[in-house]
Amino acid sequence: MLLKMNKFEFDDTETSGIWWSTNVSIRDLCVELKSETNCDDEEIIDLLRSIANSIELNSL
Repeated sequence: MLLKMNKFEFDDTETSGIWWSTNVSIRDLCVELKSETNCDDEEIIDLLRSIANSIELNSL
């Protein structure tokens, strides 16, 4: 299942506050994960999708 966040524009000229800072934090952690594990972008995308699917099924 492909998830799209059309209502969130992660452009810092248009978005501010918690959504922007959350996006930046997640991206920074993904870069760190990629660096430390040598996994590729697709593996990180799969991980993020798995987390999203878990939230959809089980809530937070």
